[in-house]
Amino acid sequence: MGIKSRGFKAARNAAVSGAAVLGLVLGATGTAQAAVDDQNRIISDGLEVVVTQEDTQINGVPALGGSPFNREFFHNGRGTANLIGEGAADAEGTTFQFGYQFAWMGSIDGSIGVTYSTPQLESTLTLDPVTLVEAEVGVTDILPQGHTELTLTPAPGIEELVVAEGEFDGDYKTVQFANVHGVASGVLGSVQVRPFVRAITANGDNVTTYGKAWTV
Repeated sequence: MGIKSRGFKAARNAAVSGAAVLGLVLGATGTAQAAVDDQNRIISDGLEVVVTQEDTQINGVPALGGSPFNREFFHNGRGTANLIGEGAADAEGTTFQFGYQFAWMGSIDGSIGVTYSTPQLESTLTLDPVTLVEAEVGVTDILPQGHTELTLTPAPGIEELVVAEGEFDGDYKTVQFANVHGVASGVLGSVQVRPFVRAITANGDNVTTYGKAWTV
């Protein structure tokens, strides 16, 4: 099970751990004392749907190759979707999305690409028959990768790019963003990056949280 651009299926309380370019970690527990950057909520079929971004950090870095028309950034943080109310644990078919709004001043054959990796850590639990202590853990599906890209207009513009999305069942999912890597090429001036996290319920209700804009 791994998160893939434009679709994945996740069982409740499954875990995905990421490394390399992007780690998306899907789990069932939150992190204590997280810094909440933005939160939004709606009511859908009697359930409160709460979407949160936490511990967001987007760092612009010098572009490899030294081109004055290129920009690079790395994104770390966490996004959470939480369904609250009677029957929330039995909810099915909620879609989790994450991505960015990008704004640019101008471009020459420009584009913005986001690359990520979503390896799956699968615990193949083996118990010692005498002590009943875990004796072996297996790891599968290391370093599957994906890339999404947005073509820029020559004139200034603002566009939204969904980087990854997936469907989950149950009342809670959290995704850890670890070193998401973005590259803008052929841009004139700076690029603004605003991360978002979105939950879409099975009946189509939509709640989105937009973080602050970061300039790279």
